[in-house]
Amino acid sequence: MRESPGPRGLSWQALGAVATGVMLAIPYNYAGFYPLTWVAFVPLLVAVHGSSARTHYGLGLLSGISMYLVATPWMVEFLQVLKDYAFIPALAGALLFWLLTAQLQAFLMLSWRWAQRLSGQYALWFFPVLVMAFFGWFPVLFPLQLGESQSAFLPAIQGAAFTGVYGLDLMIGISNALVTAGVLRVMGRHTGIEGRYGKAVAMAGVAALAAWLGYGWWAVDHWDRQVGTWPTLAVGLVQSNETPSASVPDPEPGYGRAWPPEMALSGKLAAAGAEVILWPETRYKGYFEVDHVPAAFLRHVARLGVPLVFHDAEQQGRRADFREYNSSVFLDARGELAGRYRKHRLVAFGETLPLSREFPWLVGWASDYLGDFFANLTPGSERVSFPVGGARLVPAICYESAFPGHVARSVSATPDSPLLVVLSNNGWFGDSRQPWQHAGATVLRAVENRVSLVHVINNGPSTVVSPSGRLLAATPFRERIGMVADVPYTPAGKAFRSWFTQWPEWFAVIFPALGLVALVAVRFRRR
Repeated sequence: MRESPGPRGLSWQALGAVATGVMLAIPYNYAGFYPLTWVAFVPLLVAVHGSSARTHYGLGLLSGISMYLVATPWMVEFLQVLKDYAFIPALAGALLFWLLTAQLQAFLMLSWRWAQRLSGQYALWFFPVLVMAFFGWFPVLFPLQLGESQSAFLPAIQGAAFTGVYGLDLMIGISNALVTAGVLRVMGRHTGIEGRYGKAVAMAGVAALAAWLGYGWWAVDHWDRQVGTWPTLAVGLVQSNETPSASVPDPEPGYGRAWPPEMALSGKLAAAGAEVILWPETRYKGYFEVDHVPAAFLRHVARLGVPLVFHDAEQQGRRADFREYNSSVFLDARGELAGRYRKHRLVAFGETLPLSREFPWLVGWASDYLGDFFANLTPGSERVSFPVGGARLVPAICYESAFPGHVARSVSATPDSPLLVVLSNNGWFGDSRQPWQHAGATVLRAVENRVSLVHVINNGPSTVVSPSGRLLAATPFRERIGMVADVPYTPAGKAFRSWFTQWPEWFAVIFPALGLVALVAVRFRRR
């Protein structure tokens, strides 16, 4: 069956691709615009309708570039801070990043063109599965999953406790497919809902959306009431607002390695009743390298009488046995080292270099090009938690919060009463919207695992999130400030593990596999 041609004129097609990119990007920057995501693909799907594979790829690429240009303009400032580049070289590096990352949508659309050839009139209904698979698995430096733009739409994110953000991506794809079918029908074009089977699939899509959102409305109320009965932990958040630096910075005037600005703020939080104090990820504290720092921290924390969690670079061994880790450090109320967590998921080209073990010479090249920013760290392997009061803090460091499966496994390894704690340094991204994007994405980690989450960001906004995804507290952006928040946690003896916590990637693997089986079945049925 020959498809009807798409909209005439390359300019109109390009406009549709750009519109899709912009509509996808805006909710990442401003969460209140979340409805745009549910219809954002419609202009692109209409634009490519009936077009060649080359057009699908090209318009998908244009859409991806538009999306990342609007969602991640901070890449320019990031490179300026990182390498002290002038604007033009930083822009060139950002353009390369946008071009490479935009391949996600380019290959998404190319794959959909392939699905059209195999499935004919049913092609539109394979698009949601492709959306989920590509946004979930396509390799990019800074992952941006569609569902992570929906942190303000609480009913929509509740199902993530079963499927992870992957199920939410699927629902967004279904919504876009249904609206596209309606638009194409108004335009008098082939829609994919003709015939008995097409209508049945469309009705199933509507039913899935209704069930997903219906459950969401119920779950928000259920979990809000449930959390209201839980015990709370008074958590002190220190937002240091430290200026980022690729090299190890000198202490600020009036402070030193033994008495950093965070320690001064911690005293005020302890006096306000904090039961544990969290510092954000920063460049360097010297706890593992400067001889007098551990003893000084022991004295200060013991005087406060409150446990402390902070971040530092950890060095172990010498020469050939030297290892450096990105670590969260836990000092108990006596100031003694009671635990540490070593970051598992390292940032490519910043903390680790792909294939560096197979090709050691790459490490020397990266050190020359990236300078002090490239650390060639060793990834950690242990999943740990820090006991405080009746809760157990489950640590993650910055970039790790972008990996749903990693966070779920850390929560699953915690014996009882988990409370997620993310320490981040987003000062690298200047005054951009990136810190809000990061804070919004971590909301999904709280819902996926049905645990409370505290996200301490160096330059803010630091946030406290309930298991329903509701924002309980937040600090202002770009201020050095401290805050004490009462954070609910699961009562001892009432352990709860969400479906996603127990089986993190089940949906993201099984559903695309079922989609592939269905595509093959449709192909054979058409013969």
